[in-house]
Amino acid sequence: MTYSGKQFIERAAPEFWYTYAKELADTADEIYKKLKDTWIAYSITNDDGENVTYRRPLVSRPVLLMHGLSFENLIKGLLISEEPTLLNGGKLSKHLLGHDLVKLAGRLRTVQLNSEQRNLLALLSDVVPYHGRYPVPRAAQDLKPEKYISEDIHQACKALFGRLELQLYQLNFEGIDAPEGVRFSNLRLTHRDGDADFLTDEQKLEHERRKTDFLHKFRGV
Repeated sequence: MTYSGKQFIERAAPEFWYTYAKELADTADEIYKKLKDTWIAYSITNDDGENVTYRRPLVSRPVLLMHGLSFENLIKGLLISEEPTLLNGGKLSKHLLGHDLVKLAGRLRTVQLNSEQRNLLALLSDVVPYHGRYPVPRAAQDLKPEKYISEDIHQACKALFGRLELQLYQLNFEGIDAPEGVRFSNLRLTHRDGDADFLTDEQKLEHERRKTDFLHKFRGV
């Protein structure tokens, strides 16, 4: 089956980048909460006979990898929200490619990150193509010391995700016109309505009513 450019754009809507991001972030959170106190220890004897021991969190690599992939999806969803023409021609613009989260986030017009947030994204940018998947990078000159997950890093990831998530909600809650006559749907993140100062009280009540109706239908109530 051959898909059209219009179908590609429909499937590349911000809401779908967001759902991938959210699932990855939530999974990272659950794994970390359950296994954050589990460690793996190493004992290595060097050529000179010196014995070196160290430990790292067992789930550091997969949790950081999922956080990195989560931010990659969320930032790309934001970029498309700001500029839907990045999907022109039924393909991803070069500005959406790559795993450098600092570079991707630097292209955002509606969000400005501070130095701590950029440093967090820089750490995760190393994880996605390297530490999260392989013991070495492509070449010796790219070797770097591995950084491990910590409570501070995990909470920083959750805080930044929440900020970017809310911005994506604001950009998409009324829908967005996209190329090929596509209309990105009105995004509803009802779990963020309490923080969404861009919504009116009437809109929040309507969202809650629709949420209740949906849950009744889903549960067969």
